[in-house]
Amino acid sequence: MLDEDCTDPSPGAATAPKYTPAMPAEYWAAIEPFVTSAVQAATPRVSYTEKQLYAVTARLALWAWQTASLPLEVEEIFSPNVIDRFTAVGLPQYTLAGRNTMRSRLRRMADVLLGPDRDPDRARPMGNSDASIPYDEQEIAALLSWAAGQPSGDRHGSAMALLSLGLGAGLSSREIAALRIGDIEVDDEGVVVVSHGDRARRVPVLREWEDALVARIAGRSPDEWAFREGQEGGNRNLVSDFVARTYGGVGPQARRMHATWIVTHLEMGTPLVPLLRAAGLKEPEALGRFMPFVRGVGEDDKRELLRGQ
Repeated sequence: MLDEDCTDPSPGAATAPKYTPAMPAEYWAAIEPFVTSAVQAATPRVSYTEKQLYAVTARLALWAWQTASLPLEVEEIFSPNVIDRFTAVGLPQYTLAGRNTMRSRLRRMADVLLGPDRDPDRARPMGNSDASIPYDEQEIAALLSWAAGQPSGDRHGSAMALLSLGLGAGLSSREIAALRIGDIEVDDEGVVVVSHGDRARRVPVLREWEDALVARIAGRSPDEWAFREGQEGGNRNLVSDFVARTYGGVGPQARRMHATWIVTHLEMGTPLVPLLRAAGLKEPEALGRFMPFVRGVGEDDKRELLRGQ
């Protein structure tokens, strides 16, 4: 169990309370800005103390960053399925009652940080609440119909860019919002998306989504936004805002598109190391939550694959 200390600053001090978790300094340096921001935003609006929130948020952030290899974004880390997964497998030293306590605190933080209109799982049946469930072929067809049905060329183009970057490159909602036309490279070998930020990497786009991105960048300048034209930048809810205001029913969710992209590669037999690098993941264990959705191969194919090339 992590030991930590959180003490209040002297009266009138402008700095955040001192918090000292028992983890390597380089780990804390990586997650501390996210932890502090989340705790300070949630504390005035919940009944838990700042010390209680620091303790549970630091554990969640460390697990999400180090083990699950998730981006340190509020929408990702405080999503219900991540919280449930963390409290189920990320607290082995806790009793069932202790895990339930941690889960309650994190769920309450999620309520105030995301808000009921920001939590996509609230509007979905409980049986479908796991945002790691990939889209099947029928659902992808429905998403394409959703994009085609947008009432303007701008909204149609943004909808197709969203699908292409999510299903074709596995980008997170924040990465999609931050992408510019110049970050989409086209050559004789296909299309590559260059994502910047904490998980900077180059991602080859799946073949079936290349044409949509080629059409998206045609005739546009490199500094224009790839997703929403005319945005000011920095809106972390840009994707969810766009989907909520589009015509045609339920639109895509970035986490499910990412899961679909991962599972597609696993079923294609993409080698592990290139897949981890393209996904911005640090550890193979991060792929574990997607394995239940990977369809098996026949015995003949399995034997041929295991023989090697």
